[in-house]
Amino acid sequence: MFSSNNKISIKQLQTLLILDIFGMGITFLPKKAAEFAGADGWLCVIIGTVFACICAWIISSLAELFPNDDFVTYTGKIVSKPIGIILTIGFIIKIIFSLSIEVRIFSEIVKQTILFNTPSYIISACMLLLGVYGASKGYEVRGRISEILIFIIFIPLFIVFAFVAAGSDYTNLMPFFESDGKSLTMGGIFSLFSFSGLEFILLAYPYLNNRKNAKKESIKAVGFIGIIMVLITVVTLSKFGPFDIRNQIWPVLELMDAVDMPGAFIERQDAIVMSFWIMSIFIIINAGLFFSSMLTKDITKKGKHFWYIILTAVIVFCISLIPDNISEVIAISEKIYMSFGAAYILIIPALLLIIAKIKKLGGDFNENSQKEI
Repeated sequence: MFSSNNKISIKQLQTLLILDIFGMGITFLPKKAAEFAGADGWLCVIIGTVFACICAWIISSLAELFPNDDFVTYTGKIVSKPIGIILTIGFIIKIIFSLSIEVRIFSEIVKQTILFNTPSYIISACMLLLGVYGASKGYEVRGRISEILIFIIFIPLFIVFAFVAAGSDYTNLMPFFESDGKSLTMGGIFSLFSFSGLEFILLAYPYLNNRKNAKKESIKAVGFIGIIMVLITVVTLSKFGPFDIRNQIWPVLELMDAVDMPGAFIERQDAIVMSFWIMSIFIIINAGLFFSSMLTKDITKKGKHFWYIILTAVIVFCISLIPDNISEVIAISEKIYMSFGAAYILIIPALLLIIAKIKKLGGDFNENSQKEI
């Protein structure tokens, strides 16, 4: 029988990180990598993975200094309570806007590929309702679900991409190493923002039942998803070429139509594969609702977590309706990644860690403490 203590294991933290990062970012990554470095776009993803692992080390180092404190509490200890509240509000805004964009993109993709006659706002509302239900069950339930979904999602996707890889033209990756250092670096920086969800490590430590090796295992999880992103980028570039891929909105999803599995008896293989991708989006939306509402509750210190989840979902839904078209959605998402994304994945954690080290703060490990909903 499982205990209801709202705690997760290191393994569950890894699976949650992988699922939180994988999903929406990978739909754009090969296209943006090709725009920066052409056939060398896969090198941008490798550089971005290295950057992401460094960021994971910084974020984990900061979080482990205050393993029993929520974000608003330990930022208050480091830079004063008012500034800590401001940083927390910024974090909430970052999560809500990112989540709104992801919900809108998700609904547009599903409408264009599966539910052609269904209004996108209906699709958004249904997914948000599922996210509300999942987030209301607590972090421990999210951890258990992640251990199941990671196999359901990745095993079929690996099989599909194996068939795509077998039929790809790898001469599209040639000539190698033609891009200059500036293009590769800028592409690597943008690739880093495809690891959106990495910042949730800042919030996860109070929920761990055993924090030993949490930093190392978190970096391993980020490295694992980075390898997957590199492989997917290589296959996508090989299949479509660095020039054609720039004219596609969802190049990775377009691969689903290119699948020619021998002996297949399912007419819409792309729809079947899309269903596994939808599961990963559910995890991302679930995480965004859970953490943004929890941060809000940590500031107010009042009410039940569930009502904050409902309020957050309503706000996310309303914001997701604002952009007029998918081009505007993509433009807004890039601005969010380059501003709030850069701030909470790298800049703010690094500054907080440096200040905490200078002030010699943190390091109080109490394995018996518990984060309450």
